[in-house]
Amino acid sequence: ERSESCLGPAPARIHDPMRFDYENPPVQDGHRLHHTVAPNRWCVTRQDLIEFCCLVKKHVAEGKIAPTELDPFDPNDACIGPCVHTITQQLIVPVTEKAGNTSWALMLHPDGLECDIFVTHCWLEGIYECIDKVLNSWPRRARHAYCCMLSNPQNLDIGHLLSIPRESPFALALMSARYMLVVPNRKCSIYSRIWCTYEAFIAYSESKFIFVATPPLKGALHRVLLLLAIEFVVAIASGILLGTSGCSTFDSVNMFVFVRSPALGCITLLYFLRPSRATQVVALVAVLLSGMCAGLTCATCYRVWLNYCDYYISTFAGSVVDAVWSLALCVATAVAEVDRLWAQQSVEEAFNLRRDFTGDLRDAKSLVESDRERILCELELSGQEHRVNFAIEVLLTSGMSTPSLQAAAETVGLLEQAGYWNLSITSMIWVSWFASSLLELANHYKTSGYYATGRPPFVRWQFWVLVFSCLQALVWLGRFKCQGKDTRGFAASAIVKLIGPFVILNFIFESNVGMVGLHLVLAPLVLMLCFAGPGGTVKVPVLGRLIVRCLMMRWSCVCSRCSEVCVCVWCCVVWCVFACVCVFLA
Repeated sequence: ERSESCLGPAPARIHDPMRFDYENPPVQDGHRLHHTVAPNRWCVTRQDLIEFCCLVKKHVAEGKIAPTELDPFDPNDACIGPCVHTITQQLIVPVTEKAGNTSWALMLHPDGLECDIFVTHCWLEGIYECIDKVLNSWPRRARHAYCCMLSNPQNLDIGHLLSIPRESPFALALMSARYMLVVPNRKCSIYSRIWCTYEAFIAYSESKFIFVATPPLKGALHRVLLLLAIEFVVAIASGILLGTSGCSTFDSVNMFVFVRSPALGCITLLYFLRPSRATQVVALVAVLLSGMCAGLTCATCYRVWLNYCDYYISTFAGSVVDAVWSLALCVATAVAEVDRLWAQQSVEEAFNLRRDFTGDLRDAKSLVESDRERILCELELSGQEHRVNFAIEVLLTSGMSTPSLQAAAETVGLLEQAGYWNLSITSMIWVSWFASSLLELANHYKTSGYYATGRPPFVRWQFWVLVFSCLQALVWLGRFKCQGKDTRGFAASAIVKLIGPFVILNFIFESNVGMVGLHLVLAPLVLMLCFAGPGGTVKVPVLGRLIVRCLMMRWSCVCSRCSEVCVCVWCCVVWCVFACVCVFLA
């Protein structure tokens, strides 16, 4: 959470947030208030949503919110909760009626708040699920959100405000917002409802940033800690077995090289496979192999420290680098579980958005048929009906819809899960890139520095190439951290698919051949792609479309279990060949 000094002064409200008396709220003239305060100011804060969720849970526990025939929710369920219809009738309407028929938002903030986020959702969803997703996906730079159940006055007749869809409170608030959060649910696709499709039309027309709201990954930290514990146990066991086996340092290095390649193969395979049972098996194998790598390298490092001479590892520093890299591999394989859960969640949310959605907004329904007819008429007159269908398809396929992604998708086609990026493999490749550059820089200073040659190291061009590579890695990291969600997937894909194979293969073969090409060609290219994003890259003549398509294409199994098994077997064979070659070279 940002500090209050970063956010500016707190918005004016009647009472302190934790002391607002919802049982006896201050009475105001709701009709006058909603005619004097613009609809784009009928907003709530993030803290308001947290308090509202707590208030709902309290009323459910006290029996004030009870299951109905249309909504037989489980009062003991803390994940889904009662639907928005039930909450509106049993909580929002009674409380705001006491407050003078205002909306929940203006009851808390009579002067209103500027709209940053527009939340589009369906009233069939559970309130806990809805709020969890909105809070978890809340954009960092946003402060206030428009959510119809809390923003619209539920005790007043606002039918006359909906007679012209373009001038409705929904449209005015969305035009003022920068972001639109799409909240999927387990009951139906929100795009089977006409008002949600119309909001997509407005968001597309006004070039808004549209993101799919996702819930937090519950239990992810516990899983990561469990996998790290398993790797620690395997590492200790491997180190003890190596120490008591009587193997020479050369044999231990051979064992490390033989285990390292399949470990890299497994974590790379996780990047390509979709979430399934196969990915769980591959992840477990990766955990075991990375634990063995850590144990073997740490034991070898200890032996070299004792003997400080060997015909394979000439210095203690070389074995330390292997040990540090193996520990980084352990962390990456454990974090890969978070990536698996994240990918599985993305697939589920995309399925929920597609449920009952035909792909044509004309099939959307409305409780009020006149609203549907007016909206369809406006869409037809705009001439952008097909483009709205395309924008929704971009959202469903990519997980988000922004001007940059829409521009790229219109040129190269739909980009599957463009907003998704793999934390484990991306971080491992970046660390390998930066660490290898630093290691080369240290070796260069040692072999070509003042004490070795009598000349300062910066007089040689190789020194500045390595410094340039380190700076590029740091600039990429800074840019990646600051850029938006819609371009992070593209930047991560660039570093993984362009630098990843180069760094990993050079590490496997213990060679620095071609590293100058990495520093002077691939690294600058990756950095330029990171700054350009998919929307800027696609504008490059001749090669732009090909680069975006290759980088954003998901190289994964999509047809059947047989294809997934084939890819698994193929990748395992390739990495086994690498392992055999490495052992032969060693």
